[in-house]
Amino acid sequence: MNARKGLLLVMICVVLLTVFVLLFSSDSFFKSEHKIFIYKIWDTFSNVLIENGPLLFVAIIILPAFILPVSPLLAFAGIWGESQSLLLSASLGTLSLSLNCCWTYWLARICGMSFVNRLMGLFKIKPVKIPQSENINFVNWSLILRLTPGIPFIFSNYILGAIKMPFYQYLLISVPILAVSSFGYIFAAAGLISGNLLNLFAGLSLIVVVIVVGKVIIKKKKNAI
Repeated sequence: MNARKGLLLVMICVVLLTVFVLLFSSDSFFKSEHKIFIYKIWDTFSNVLIENGPLLFVAIIILPAFILPVSPLLAFAGIWGESQSLLLSASLGTLSLSLNCCWTYWLARICGMSFVNRLMGLFKIKPVKIPQSENINFVNWSLILRLTPGIPFIFSNYILGAIKMPFYQYLLISVPILAVSSFGYIFAAAGLISGNLLNLFAGLSLIVVVIVVGKVIIKKKKNAI
């Protein structure tokens, strides 16, 4: 019963978010005063997060579950870190992403693959076909999902939870990858905003490392699934 209520709540939030995205992307919407209104809301929302560090990192823990892209939130963390402590911001960003990984994993594990496929269907993403559990190479699946460019962070969490990947393996693979990505985005955003080329170069270097290493690993692992 609790799982069904959780699924219903998530689906309602996702539907509302989808309606908002479709409305915002329509031509008539862009020609109306609603565009300015939404931009003002987003501007206010981003300013509130940037000015309130604890609220920002709580947002990183919660909001990606509703298919909100995590990269803008990490960029906000970079701006906050520039005025506070960049190392602290990157560390808290990593912790927040890790906590998001944990609770969304268990949500998907309880609700199952049908929940994940319905969620992905809202964004016109093809359903995931998973082999029988005894034939799943969890390490390969997690590496491919985490390192393939274009796969949203949150869908990786949901899929790996739904296929019931052992939780300790899930964390051992997910947290290091998310840590490097978090440090990369936050340092790059801070460097871009402040003009600090060292931070910008360090952040971009970490992002490039994830992409390059990911391509190498994916090329080796895809044939093993």
